Amino acid sequence: MPLDLSSLFLATIDYDDAYKIFQHSLSKSSESKYPPYDIIKINENLYRITLALAGFCKENIEVLVEDNILVIRNIDKGNINNYNYLYKGIANRSFEKKFQLAENIKIKNASFKDGLLNIDLLKITPEKKQIVKINIESNDF
Repeated sequence: MPLDLSSLFLATIDYDDAYKIFQHSLSKSSESKYPPYDIIKINENLYRITLALAGFCKENIEVLVEDNILVIRNIDKGNINNYNYLYKGIANRSFEKKFQLAENIKIKNASFKDGLLNIDLLKITPEKKQIVKINIESNDF
């Protein structure tokens, strides 16, 4: 069984290689592997986090950014389908996933289809680092 060091690393998005871009989520509990997720580099400036959320509906999922931390969690709205379950074997357990975002990462969009939540992240590259010339004045006392 491989050793899981995910709880030792922060997930920081925006480094050069994919492993450093998305090391792991900020979740520290034993539930950190739930829900499972993939991280995809689409191009130099676009990344996607995909979470497997079978059994959930988009009304029960919240995606937000708090202090450059992407937070994905379920919110309990009860039985929104109004089904009368004879047997309920598909568990919708609580979860919260967090990813640390770099300053230049913005959420482009989020979509939910076929039990998969896709969150697209856009890396904003400054056109040029501005050079500011400082004038030196002489102080004649």
